[in-house]
Amino acid sequence: MGVSRAGRRGEDGRSPPPPALSARDVIRGELAGLEESASLFDAHAHTGADIDGTTRAVEEHLGEIEALDGRSVIFPLCVSDGYAKENRRVVEECRRHPDRLVPFARLDPRVSDAADAAEALAGGARGFKLHPRAEDFRLDHPGVDAILGVAAEAGVPTLIHAGLGVGSFGGTIVELAERHRGCPIVLAHAAVSDLSWVWREIPSHPNLFFDTSWWNAADLVALYSLVPPGRILLGSDVPYMDLETVFAINLRCARFAGLSEEAIELVAGGQLENLLAGGVPLDAGPPPGPPQAAPSLTAARMATALTAAGGAMLGGGDASQMLELARLATAGNGRALGGSERLLAELMDEAGSESQDAPWAVAMALTLLATPGVENTAAVA
Repeated sequence: MGVSRAGRRGEDGRSPPPPALSARDVIRGELAGLEESASLFDAHAHTGADIDGTTRAVEEHLGEIEALDGRSVIFPLCVSDGYAKENRRVVEECRRHPDRLVPFARLDPRVSDAADAAEALAGGARGFKLHPRAEDFRLDHPGVDAILGVAAEAGVPTLIHAGLGVGSFGGTIVELAERHRGCPIVLAHAAVSDLSWVWREIPSHPNLFFDTSWWNAADLVALYSLVPPGRILLGSDVPYMDLETVFAINLRCARFAGLSEEAIELVAGGQLENLLAGGVPLDAGPPPGPPQAAPSLTAARMATALTAAGGAMLGGGDASQMLELARLATAGNGRALGGSERLLAELMDEAGSESQDAPWAVAMALTLLATPGVENTAAVA
């Protein structure tokens, strides 16, 4: 998967410039070699059709997971007519591919109770997914407590959306963790809704976990710096995020934060495998704490402009002016970027193009800027 940048010398004796790298080249370069050392296991992926028009065929997801020789938990996208049928579909998809896919049942606590949760497990589900934003419920809803009670008795994980649109869960999340200690509670999207404080609660709540289905390198560096690696599970959130991109961003952020390769292997799949087998959570040591290195002033300026460009893209606006500002921030300051200036320029070129990977080019550029000193596989000749 690595990309060589070496070239033959021309007739004038000078080496021609290396070919431009696409965002996909950089992403796959970051992942090169990881699948040989770690058993990749995605804790957060959807299949089916969402009420917002998003779709994800299981065959598409299976192809991407197989390309990484990995495995994946899957569960339904959001629907409006109940999840019983959708959960049965997911179980059947997983039965056709038991070596690759593991089914979680999605439940709506407003209409599902303990009996529904038990029935889902009896039907083949290996855990639960709860989405307080999509289904518009609070974590203090009695249905949440009932579902977690079933999960705790069975010793299966429950994944809870903890990203955009939910505000703060506050003390409710630790109260639930305390009452249902037999249930591994996984806060999705790096728990960005509550990461600012909930990491301090980890020593008192051994059943709190976090998945990595997020794109913002600053949040992920904080996650890997503050949370013990044994409490972090790799997750992608496909189809809303790109599987390879999220994995590449997380690998780089984990290395920048100082995680050992053994700890990364636990994050990448070892801990999830253990939890699904009913094992006691494996310990990979304490969190490394804040990184010693820091982005340069030039990198910080570029990151500000690129973040604004990404926001414009997500909102359907024009990102060209902010991309231009990001490029101008490097003028005369390439050395301050740690030798990654050419990669960044190529990523910004793609970000301004019609490529379907343009948003992921922005995400990878932001990640390079946030993680100085981490070797980029794709940049090595």
